[in-house]
Amino acid sequence: MTIPHLPLRIGALAAASLIALACGGSDSSSADSAANTAQLPPVARPLTPSDSACPKDGTWKACALEDRINKAGIPIKVIDTITVPYFPEPGVRYRIGRTATMAAFYFADSATGANATEKLHRFRLTPPNDSIGAWPAAPVEGVRSANLIAVLFDVNGTQAERVRLAITAGAPQPASALPPTPSGAQKLPPAPPAR
Repeated sequence: MTIPHLPLRIGALAAASLIALACGGSDSSSADSAANTAQLPPVARPLTPSDSACPKDGTWKACALEDRINKAGIPIKVIDTITVPYFPEPGVRYRIGRTATMAAFYFADSATGANATEKLHRFRLTPPNDSIGAWPAAPVEGVRSANLIAVLFDVNGTQAERVRLAITAGAPQPASALPPTPSGAQKLPPAPPAR
């Protein structure tokens, strides 16, 4: 006489035994891992535009640019500062993605940034008839928005587009109150009864 489901029963019994063995044992390993986790120092998160240290006032700040580029799906990391004779203040050089770099220059206002770039090539931000100028490499593209000038190096087309769109969307604006509802506002008619 053959028992048709004997192999299934043996397999189920073996699985139940393994589960019981895996779930049993001492609680010392879980206590040890909890103790190790408690000893880790907290990781400081970078400033974002919602932080009070990074105000939304309609001008670009480093924290706002870094947050915007991250939200565009491109990792960004500060490398060092960069100085070029075209701009009065040093800029910040970032690594974006794996190999691309970007130099960002923050001005007091948009007029100061426009004055600094008026004699430079519109896209490469170099002097006329010069392809590199004082830049560390040939600029691929320059992007202006309000008080920010960003110069991209060694970027591919997708990176350039993402950075350009993230920056030209504009600097974070202050929160505005909703306009007051006019007193003579018309109300919508009631909805017809359901059938």
